[in-house]
Amino acid sequence: MFLQAMSKRDPQLFVIPPPAARAEERPDAELMLLASAGATEAFEVLVRRHLAGVQRFATRYLGDPTAGAEVAQEALLKVWHTRREFRPVRPFSVYLFTLVRNLCRNRYRDSQRQRQRLGLEGGGAAAHSPLEALLEAERYRRMMAALQELPPKLKEAVLLRFDQGLGYPEIARILGAPMSTVRSRVFLGIRQLRARTQEDGE
Repeated sequence: MFLQAMSKRDPQLFVIPPPAARAEERPDAELMLLASAGATEAFEVLVRRHLAGVQRFATRYLGDPTAGAEVAQEALLKVWHTRREFRPVRPFSVYLFTLVRNLCRNRYRDSQRQRQRLGLEGGGAAAHSPLEALLEAERYRRMMAALQELPPKLKEAVLLRFDQGLGYPEIARILGAPMSTVRSRVFLGIRQLRARTQEDGE
């Protein structure tokens, strides 16, 4: 079971048995309400549905696949432990990625402090994803390196918009910022990415 694997840090963490077809068809909010009542199979469906996206977002935010996997695991475990606090007044994706974003920001700050103490210069490792099959290796490397150099507020806005495909209203709720601010962050983030990748390619 996923929850047992989470608590034991089982290496087979991401091998989740396929749930019943009817459960697969339920919307996220309904699954969370079932999970809050103790239906672990409903939570398994949510994990199956969102794990890959959460892990991809965290990996690209932090520039480290191992840290991304750990954050994804921590986030989903926290969702389970706080499942009775969930209220379907906002989309589950907003609830989930608000949590993931906060965990990423905390870990990013901790890593920056550690690097400062050790006097190290950080360089993010490129995450493995299906995009690598579509992009030339060198271009992908430059893009991932440029992404790690973005300020956190711009990076998270760009990732939520283009990596997760969320709309501006959802992103605004996740980041706790006006929609105009979100649009500005996405615009500035893309502009900086283009400038950085063009500079590297010269």
